[in-house]
Amino acid sequence: MGRTIALLVLAYGCGHPAAEAYRPAAADRPLRDFHRAVDTAIADSRRALAVLDDARRMRYLADGLRRLDGAI
Repeated sequence: MGRTIALLVLAYGCGHPAAEAYRPAAADRPLRDFHRAVDTAIADSRRALAVLDDARRMRYLADGLRRLDGAI
């Protein structure tokens, strides 16, 4: 597991635009695509977590509104 994570971190780092001069020509496009895919997945997961957090807040808000309706 540790070796796999180290390999993925290495591939991600090699795909960074700053490492362009050090990448082999044959691996240039796949490493750039991998870097871009990981960045996209991170951004999408942040958006998904924000949506889930908003939904959780709305559930608590709905419970509070039901209590207020019952008290009135």
